[in-house]
Formats: sequence, C-alpha cells, structure tokens
Amino acid sequence: MTVRLFELLRHSAARWPDKPAAVFPGGQSIGFAELDRRSDQVALRLRRLGIGAGDRVAMFHDNSLPALVWFWGILKSGAQNVDVPTLAGRPTIQGVLDEARPRAIAVDAKQLPKLFEGDDPVRLPPIWLSTAEAEPLAQTRGAGLHVQDEIIAQERGERFEPAGSADDVAMIVYTSGTTGRPNGVMLSHTNFLSNLQAANGLMGLSDRDSILVVVPLYYIHGRMQLLLHAMLGGTVYFSAGFQFPQKVLLELIEYGTTGFSGVPYHFKQLLDRSKLSATPPPALQYVLVTGGALSPDELDRLHAALPSTGIHLAYGQTEAAPRITWVGPDDLFRKRGGLGRALPGVTLEILGGDGNPVGPGVIGEVVASGPNIMKGYVSGDERALGKIDDRGRLRTGDLGWLDDEGHLFLSGRSSEMIKSAGERIFPQEIEGVIAKHPRVREVAVIGLPDPMLGERIAAYVVLSEGPPVELAEFRQHCLSALPFVRVPKSFEIVADLPRTDSGKVSRAALKKQVLGTPA
Repeated sequence: MTVRLFELLRHSAARWPDKPAAVFPGGQSIGFAELDRRSDQVALRLRRLGIGAGDRVAMFHDNSLPALVWFWGILKSGAQNVDVPTLAGRPTIQGVLDEARPRAIAVDAKQLPKLFEGDDPVRLPPIWLSTAEAEPLAQTRGAGLHVQDEIIAQERGERFEPAGSADDVAMIVYTSGTTGRPNGVMLSHTNFLSNLQAANGLMGLSDRDSILVVVPLYYIHGRMQLLLHAMLGGTVYFSAGFQFPQKVLLELIEYGTTGFSGVPYHFKQLLDRSKLSATPPPALQYVLVTGGALSPDELDRLHAALPSTGIHLAYGQTEAAPRITWVGPDDLFRKRGGLGRALPGVTLEILGGDGNPVGPGVIGEVVASGPNIMKGYVSGDERALGKIDDRGRLRTGDLGWLDDEGHLFLSGRSSEMIKSAGERIFPQEIEGVIAKHPRVREVAVIGLPDPMLGERIAAYVVLSEGPPVELAEFRQHCLSALPFVRVPKSFEIVADLPRTDSGKVSRAALKKQVLGTPA
C-alpha cells in the first residue's frame, strides 16, 4: 500500500473541488479544493522552515477551520502530526512535548493563556503556527510565529511530494497506558489506510454520506471520521459541542447528516436528555457505537428510537488504528452482546494463560495482528510493557471469547477483574444486572481490598430522577439474578462517576478516588 494520507484530500479535491469538505458552527465552511490549496501552502512554509520527513509538529487545537488546514499541511510536509489534548493538565501536556520533541506547534491562540499561567509555564517548541491573536504572547516568549492568514497570502499554492513512504509514521496519538502515563502511539499512513478501507468495505459508505462530529479531532475517533470522509469525498459537519444533547439532535436534523458516531456516553445522553425518540433525524442512515459497548437494553432503546437507522458497533484500541472488529445491523441483535468479527486483514486470537490459542467459548486475552497495528510507542517500551509480543501482535489486555462463527464477546479487562473469595469476577456482568433496576441511570462496580475475601465487590450508583430508594432494594435486585458471591457487598449513591477524556466511565479513577489516591 503506497498511498499516503494526504493523497486522500488531493483525490477528493480533484473529483469534488467545490463540495464542502467541512462545515463549522455558524456556517463557516471550506471546499475540498480550497482546503487542498491552503494546506499545500502550509506544507511549503514548513519546508522553508526545514521541517519535513522524520520531524514532528504538535497540534494543540480545538476543532476549527485553522486546525484543519494545519493538520493537512503537516501531513503534506512529510512531518508527523502529534495530537496533544487541550483538556489535559499542564504536567501531561509538558510530558507529551518533552517525550515527542516536536520542532513546531500548531496552537489555538485561545489556549495559550492556559499554558503560561502560574509560576511553571509549559515549555513550547520555538516555532508557533497560529493566528494573529497569538502575536503578543509569541513576542513575549521569543517564539517564531507563523500566522495562517499570512502564509495563505504569501506562499504559492505549490505542490510537492515529501520524502518518505506510506510505512512512515503519519500521526502520534497519545492514549492512557498501563503505566498510568500517556503512551504516544505511532501510527503509519498504512496503519490508518488499511483500517479505513477494511472498515468501509463493510459499511459501504460513499461520497453521498456526511457525518456530525461531536468529539475533538485530537482523539483517534475524531481523526478517523475526518480521514474517512476525506477518502469518500463526504462532508464533515462539526457540532458546537455536546453540553446540550437536544442541541446536538437539532444539528443532526438541520444538517441532514447521514451518519453519526459516538461512544456509549453520547448515545445514553441522547436517549435520556433529548427528544430523539419523538423526532428522529430523517436523513440519518447509520450510527456507529465505538469506544465501548452499549448494554443489550440500551441497544434496544436506541433501535426503538431510530427504527429506520442502521446501528453498527466497532471494537478496537488506538494501537490498532483503531478498529479490530465490527458488527452491523444484520448481526447486531442476532449476536446480542457481541462485538462482531475481525475486520478484513486483521487476525483475531484468544490466548490462554500458557500463551497458546484457545477454542471457541473459552475465555482468554484478546490478541490482534495485521497491517493496522501500530509501529510502536514513542517511548519505545511497547514490548517491555507487554503491549506488543515477540510476534508483533497487539496484546489488548481485554479478556473475551469467540463463538463458533468468530464473533467476539468481551468479559472485561484483565486489570479490572475482581478476585473475591476465589472467584474471578468481571464488573460488566454485575453492572449489567444493576443497570436494569428502574431507578439506575448509571453504575460502576469495582473491587476493594478485603482481608478475608481478597477483594470485596462495591457498586456506585447514579440514580435517575424519582423518589428516594433504599439501598437494600439493589441488593435484592442483584440476588434475583446473580450468585451470592457476585452480589456487591456495598452500594453507594453518587452524583456522578469519573470519566476518561472520551466520556467513558473510568473504573480505575473511581477506585483511586475511593481509596484516597489522587486520580
């Protein structure tokens, strides 16, 4: 596979020059040809600065038109795009920059004050790519500022082929790792393209499709939506934000997008806090649930709210660029609780404790291999951490099993398994039972140290609106569906549960909070 990611934009610009590539809140938009031209100019400026193949450029930006131009320009220069989450704390931001050592940074001017407040400002690369609003701080900090409007006014729209190949790193995406520190996942052009083509070979989307993006582009989830629609020639609409789910529903209706992709949190919010069931978006042809699975009951609710919309699920990890399995509407309810089969080109195995593959129905660690698996971590310790084995396979850390047709079913993460009274217990099983109680809006189950049991099971419940409820109700509810040893020893009502940046409930953060360790 010799194609590089920036060629996706060039191809769509040639076929659909005037078609909107991206539309932002307030009506601001840019066509494929214009985006292609502006990013060519950015790439040329980077080349003049001596930045190209083998170099890295950090991206510290919220979703915006300038960010889109910077992103494609970085790829066209041959450099590697390093996504830095704007919601991260300053120690994390500094850690990413220190490890990745980018030569330049594309930075949202609105984010700069956050980086420099207090006595310990973040140390940025000497070259800034930003807008004119960044000029005062750039002068104060002695940075070389390159303003996008000036680049577009001064540089020729000259196209050049950067050095390198499709096997080179295109992007570095930071994700939480088993060590507790972010891991910089190095993904090549081929990693992404193999995954995009395999996934769309199953979903069958085309240039007639469009999507509403509600996640930041610095998540791999957001990058995949952007890259897929650049490959298809489809339009990407950017949401104003997910603070108010009803507004997101109105955006889906107003823009008439054919697709929507989100993590379970997004769909739960739309079901609970919008009028999705009463006013389903008429143009919406498919939704994709990724970053975790909805419970069977929640899938039933989603299907009832969107009876004419195809529901798809994808399972994966950032290290797999990111998808490993997929299941579509034909099998979703036939294989309830399943996450589908491996994508074309991906080999999926379940390994037992001895490291050898096990048969259907036997629980073991989920292991994946294929052209989508990362080149490694920036830190270089992917093998020392046990993430990549000596055969180049991705050790996901997830436990699951395959049925006779090759469909994957997850049991939980090995790191979250609870060992209580000699039993190996997965929190998802217990959470699924508790979630069926009519007063439960959300629940998380963790194991806490216990001198007699090893670990005792504790449940933390967020209630839906209604009259007071006795905690004993939850215990009786669980006893009706679970063996005694799997019934939580304690229940606690909480206002909310800690989440990862992508919106998933974090059992690890909850456990740290409960045990008094800073999350």
